[in-house]
Amino acid sequence: MMIRAQVIVRPRASIFDPQGDAVQRAIQHLGVSAVKQAHVGKFIELELDATDVKATRTQLETICKDLLSNPVIEDYSLTLEAGTSVAVKKSPAPVKAASKSKVPTAKKPKSAKKAKSSKPKKVVKPSVIISKVKKARKK
Repeated sequence: MMIRAQVIVRPRASIFDPQGDAVQRAIQHLGVSAVKQAHVGKFIELELDATDVKATRTQLETICKDLLSNPVIEDYSLTLEAGTSVAVKKSPAPVKAASKSKVPTAKKPKSAKKAKSSKPKKVVKPSVIISKVKKARKK
């Protein structure tokens, strides 16, 4: 028998939720002033092939407490659905962007002047610069 477990993990009410606060302020910035609080958490869905619902719930409680949530700052809720078959809903395939048509671009006009020859620049060693600075200070 297939069992679907849904776990919702969210910050405890007594803990400040900076991500939820940012979401709430962003929503209000968009002009929706009715939202007074927002909490951001995690939603985990597990599909199990198990026969004993009670034993499965006990195992899942342990998983929620020890792995999926931090009991110091987070609360979780666990929901189980027992059934013979579980339909898996996949997210739709991403829509491909329309291909850009190639628009001919104007070519840059060739300038009448030729570019200066690219002679390698003279590299001055730091020791030469230091000696010139010392000489200038002595004067």
